[in-house]
Amino acid sequence: MFPRLMMLSILLLPLWVWAQNRKVTGTVLDENGQPIQSISVQVKGRPGGTLTGKSGSFEVEAGDHETLVFTAVNYVTKEVPLAGAGLPLKVVLASKVTAITDVVVVGYGTQKKRDLTGSIASVSTRDFKEQPVVNVQQILQGRAAGVQVMSNAGAPGGAVSVRIRGNNSIKGDNNPLYVIDGFVGADPSTVNPGDIETMDVLKDASSTAIYGSRGANGVIVITTRKGKPGKTSIELMGQFSSARVLKKMDLLNAADFAATANENAIANGGSPIFTPQQLERFKSQGGTDWQDEIFRTAPTQEYQLSISGGSDKTRYYTSGNFLNQQGIILNSGLKRYSVRAGLNAQLYKKLSLHVNAYAVRNETRNTGIVGRDAPVTQAIAWAPTVPVRDSTGKFTLNDPIGSISNNPVAIATDQNSITHNSTFATIAGLKYEFVPGLTFDVSGAVNYSNIQTLNYTGPTVTSSRLANAGRGSGENIGIQNTNNLTYSHLFNNTHQLTITGVLEYQSFSTSGFNANANSLTFPNLGFYNLSLAQTYGIGTNYSDYKLLSYLGRVNYDYKGRYYITAGVRRDGSSKFQGGHQYSTFPSVGVAWKLSEMDFMKNASFVNNLKIRAGYGVTGNQAINPYQTLTAYQNVNTTLIPGSITPGIILGNPGNPDLKWETTKQWDIGLDADLFDNRLSLTADYYNKNTSNLLLSVPIPNYLGGGSVLSNVGKVNNKGIELSLSGDIIRRNALTWNSAFNISFLRNRVESLYSDKNIPSGTNVGAGLSPQPEFMIIPGQPLGTYWGLTYEGTWKPGEKAAAAAYGNVPGDAKYRDLDGNGVIDGGDYHIIGHGLPRYSWGWNNTFTWKGFTLNVFVQSLGGYDKLNYTYAAGITANSDMRQATIADIKNRYIPGVNETSDIPAFSKTNKNYMVSTRFLEDGTFIRFKNISLSYQLPGSMVKQAKITLYVRAVNLFTITQYKGLDPETNSVATGAGSDVNQSIDYGSYPNAKTITGGVKIGF
Repeated sequence: MFPRLMMLSILLLPLWVWAQNRKVTGTVLDENGQPIQSISVQVKGRPGGTLTGKSGSFEVEAGDHETLVFTAVNYVTKEVPLAGAGLPLKVVLASKVTAITDVVVVGYGTQKKRDLTGSIASVSTRDFKEQPVVNVQQILQGRAAGVQVMSNAGAPGGAVSVRIRGNNSIKGDNNPLYVIDGFVGADPSTVNPGDIETMDVLKDASSTAIYGSRGANGVIVITTRKGKPGKTSIELMGQFSSARVLKKMDLLNAADFAATANENAIANGGSPIFTPQQLERFKSQGGTDWQDEIFRTAPTQEYQLSISGGSDKTRYYTSGNFLNQQGIILNSGLKRYSVRAGLNAQLYKKLSLHVNAYAVRNETRNTGIVGRDAPVTQAIAWAPTVPVRDSTGKFTLNDPIGSISNNPVAIATDQNSITHNSTFATIAGLKYEFVPGLTFDVSGAVNYSNIQTLNYTGPTVTSSRLANAGRGSGENIGIQNTNNLTYSHLFNNTHQLTITGVLEYQSFSTSGFNANANSLTFPNLGFYNLSLAQTYGIGTNYSDYKLLSYLGRVNYDYKGRYYITAGVRRDGSSKFQGGHQYSTFPSVGVAWKLSEMDFMKNASFVNNLKIRAGYGVTGNQAINPYQTLTAYQNVNTTLIPGSITPGIILGNPGNPDLKWETTKQWDIGLDADLFDNRLSLTADYYNKNTSNLLLSVPIPNYLGGGSVLSNVGKVNNKGIELSLSGDIIRRNALTWNSAFNISFLRNRVESLYSDKNIPSGTNVGAGLSPQPEFMIIPGQPLGTYWGLTYEGTWKPGEKAAAAAYGNVPGDAKYRDLDGNGVIDGGDYHIIGHGLPRYSWGWNNTFTWKGFTLNVFVQSLGGYDKLNYTYAAGITANSDMRQATIADIKNRYIPGVNETSDIPAFSKTNKNYMVSTRFLEDGTFIRFKNISLSYQLPGSMVKQAKITLYVRAVNLFTITQYKGLDPETNSVATGAGSDVNQSIDYGSYPNAKTITGGVKIGF
């Protein structure tokens, strides 16, 4: 009997177990609270399962004490115990995209972020996806500690300055090295921001030394998007923007201008310029607002289509992008066309293929016109009493009482400076795994760019009133071969060792020509028929250089507690001669992960705590090819009266002993992740010393005169960086993520080739200053202003003192430093600094159900700006003749306003532009981006994921600066520009932009 009962019990056991199951229902959501379809839901340990429906809902049978497992290709697997869980379940899955930030590109390899020994900042798609960026540099602005980004020109495609941990070189280029998908030295303007997956910023020398002679200014490694296994994904984006100038200068209206001009004329012993009838007409009818005439509301449209997908063995990504961005100044803008394709394929078990190719065309128009003859400058300078066009409908060519330059609307519309830059690049490689952990990756790359420049200056803009034109054509070819052998193995579950060896070769060649024609016979033909002109000019150029590199790196960690990274790179460059062609760049970094130590085990709130230190040597080639050689110069001379004979003379002597600029840097840092990784902290202190700076040393006249380029200077940069981020609120329906970073920098010139200071000017002021605006001084930072101290105006009680300087009360008063009774060169001294001393950024992202709100604030501070635009508009100088700034109404007027520090109209007054009067605090706080997006729920849209958004860029700016924009700069951003910083004379201002758009995903 008992055996029969036992057998019956065994047979009925499955029915009893089944009877204990219950129906479990729920919904699976993503991190934004949106339902996810096709998620696998399985009872752990059992076969079978189900998939979530379109609304993310599911239904399974499971026991009270079992566990459900949720899996999908693009999401992190999650297990949910049913014991004590309420129904229906609400399960939130994290996207695997978020895990990308756990791995960073360290140069010729990758590494887990928590295992780094160097200082590397990472910016991923999540950090900037809510901001309508149009270039790579905008992504980094305010988002990475130690990275200072300034939009020197607000024009579409305008110049952007990027500095990582200060300014190293005086004569060389201080922009960082860009590495795009493995191509070293790539052009960041060729990357569409929509194709970027991550940007890793290598800051300290232990990280950048792996790039040797080009790593001194930091390295930005860009990784573009790749396909992911799974279903084909199609994403479509379209957005439209409207931009306008941040603000306008407060100028005199026509009536006030005419009255002020009369007062100026009378004060200087002349007769009134305008009659009472004219004054009344200006009061009733107004005049010309030149700022309204050159500025416009500028539209932008952008579209992007991307298709990606693949299987476990093959993944692909392809995209196309079109951008048409009009500038806020008439006749300026940018068009960009780009296509990109990437393929990753596992050809065989041990052999894989990777290919990335792209083509980009950038077309810019009138984006770099600054200085005295810029539209912005002349919109301030031209009298509001003058019409844009005369009675015949043609441009008014001359301002009879104000500016001596051209009509600002004509400057904007009757000249074109056009650049067409077409780039094609591809990098492809094969990776073979000999044995587990030992791989060999060989890749080749070619980067080809063709640059066409088209220039035309119409007759309303030239001094001769005849049109001029020019064309230029150039091509750049870069070739790279990289051979990477890597071995990685974990020994005894204790010792992790990774060894990397690389042999790399690169060559770069540039060639081009240009032709210019003056006094065109048929101006309407512009730059398309240069042969029909009175005079011509032609030029050609060519350069070529090569770089051969050997490098090795060893990464070792013991039990995930102690880390060491040691590397060495040896570079050989054809730019140098003899024994100076090769140089070696070593580095070492160490780290101690305290959170893995036994004494930290009870600190459950600490997820990761690591201290690290690093030292390394990097270089900067800082010269162009052939600069070690003595060059010839073309000259024109008169040998026969009435004719010009071209010839060649020796230029400055070459220096075969030139060598690399060398930067030695050490860094100490702290990384911490706390409270279940909800709070992250990174802090760094660094000290960089750059020696062998390249400077032009004067040669005495008795030896032939001129100068010779030599390695003679030293510069130091030191600073502190702090980054703090955290999930302040992390709930299913509501999240708030906040990230803040701040950097402090001290730059200092340590030594030059002599004890004498080196003047450095920009010529941007075009005669506003009798001597250079800057001085390079040992003990001071680069960008040190050299000028006079303005002490206000001479007051009535100082009549006798003023007379000693040839002045009267109401005239400008300057400090006489040497006490010689004359304001001259001996009274010039340090009056300010143009390099920002600190920068910070604060990014906040809030999500609630389908809504996402982003608020991003950015700031630069601790620097001075020389406001030439304001100076020229209020001083009635030789270039402008009359004051146009409204502040002139508050000037010193004898017997009426004798407390003002704005000088009176006077025959004896002298205005010095490079003085503390026009040196202003450039500090600003800017609401860089405020955006709101909404993803339509799946119940509304069945077949697609649709997101609608509206964004505002540069909506608010908090600053005391009187100019149009505290950020823009009239000085170029190339080599040697860091000694001349923060001058504003007709700079193209940034725009305030409102954007609306839609993203559709299938």
